Amino acid sequence: MKKALKINLSGQIFHIDEDAYEKLRIYLDTISSHFSNVEESKEIISDIEARISEHFSEKVKDNNQVITLQDVEEIIEIMGKPEEIADEEEKDSKKTYNYSESRSNRRLYRDPDNAVVGGVAAGLGAYFGIDTLIIRILFVVLILVGWGFPLILYIVLWIAVPNAITAAEKLEMKGEKVNVSNLEKKVREEYEGVKDNLKKARNSETARKTENFFQEFFRIIGVIIMVFFKIILAIIAVALIIAGISLIASLIGVSFFGASAISFGGFGPHHFEFNEIIMPFINPVNVSVIAIAGTLLVLIPILAILYGLFKAIFKFKTKDRGLGLSALALWVMALFTTITMVIVEAKGFSDSDSVSTTIGLEEVTSDTLYVSMNNNMLGKFQGEEHFEINDKWYIFEDEKMFYGEIRLDIEKSRTDRIEMRIEKESRGTNESEAKNLAESISYSYKIENNRIVLDPFFHINIDDKWRFQNTDITLYIPEGKAINLDKNTSQYLDGIYNLDHYSSYRMGGMTWVMQEDGLEFVRK
Repeated sequence: MKKALKINLSGQIFHIDEDAYEKLRIYLDTISSHFSNVEESKEIISDIEARISEHFSEKVKDNNQVITLQDVEEIIEIMGKPEEIADEEEKDSKKTYNYSESRSNRRLYRDPDNAVVGGVAAGLGAYFGIDTLIIRILFVVLILVGWGFPLILYIVLWIAVPNAITAAEKLEMKGEKVNVSNLEKKVREEYEGVKDNLKKARNSETARKTENFFQEFFRIIGVIIMVFFKIILAIIAVALIIAGISLIASLIGVSFFGASAISFGGFGPHHFEFNEIIMPFINPVNVSVIAIAGTLLVLIPILAILYGLFKAIFKFKTKDRGLGLSALALWVMALFTTITMVIVEAKGFSDSDSVSTTIGLEEVTSDTLYVSMNNNMLGKFQGEEHFEINDKWYIFEDEKMFYGEIRLDIEKSRTDRIEMRIEKESRGTNESEAKNLAESISYSYKIENNRIVLDPFFHINIDDKWRFQNTDITLYIPEGKAINLDKNTSQYLDGIYNLDHYSSYRMGGMTWVMQEDGLEFVRK
């Protein structure tokens, strides 16, 4: 009965007889001692152990679960006995390898050292003993003439054929014996090749030129980038200076002399001076104060930026601390004044009130009330220049009136007569002022037989100031009575409930009859 041991060889576990283990240990120790002073000793020993591990794996596949002394001796015979290693080295200097050996001694691998794409062509050249260039040319020609099979074959071989990574695999690829001497030689060749390449790369004239080229290239790129940024900054600085000067001139002109030829939304370019636009909203006493304070609020930072740009561009130094503190103090005063004026003006909107008037339309004698808008006034807004605010309030040039759209509603009357309620509302500093402003709203309409013609806009005197004034017109229709809405009423209808669930805008141009629960469309 023999004692079996478990060993780890090149990452694989094997069970081995005790006497076989001793033989293998002595063999590996001898090899390690032999290569102990060699620079590539670790790589050589690692490749030798990997090759022995491959042989052991083959032995185990043959139903031998334990490596025996005979197995170890056979492997030593293949790899080379320790006492023969020195003699092999002496013979190697005179020996030339026969690359025409039988293909049966070779194994197909992909050659990574001579690879262009995947190393398949180089591996086939080594396996068949053919110049790799011939195989590559053959592949390229067959692919170019339209044969798809060579390309598919190349891809299949790339996937299926293993890469020759270890020294043993590279020896097998060329049909050379995988023994200690050849493994040592192969590792030495690869190691020396890597050292020579690195040395050549470091010391060659090409390397020095390449290094100098890249240093000069990146230096030039850096200079170009810096010049580019300086040009961009100079352009921005000049643009800011021009824009700043233009803005300063505009602010001064708007604040003190009035601005003209300013384009606003609406029906085309309109020519309104700044004061004409601002006067309906702010008390005349405060307009100049807000204009001066607002101008300084914007002007001082712009001047500071322009001053800084001039200093940066022309590189001059001045003692400007006192000037800066004075400008800061003036800017704070302008800010405080602007905030104060805004609060004062905001008080003009703090309270609200309304006045309403209900009028009986006894002139309407038929069962249908016809409603339309004043086309003359609509034409005025189409034909004359005006300034719009939120598509609801309008200012005409050279006119002292401020116009706003009405809102038209229709509800069921609680009596048996048709009525109209005109409700005017406004905001103000207090309820009394708000009520007075509401009463000052002007609104007109006229009745012609069974038709009521409504003005689409109310108007106020600009001197009364804009304080969210509104005018709501409500028509009360008794049950069973009808109302015909002209198409031009669509824009002014607001939130009218109807049984057909039409939007208010779509109700224009139709006839509606008042039912118990609301308006119903009259279908012809």
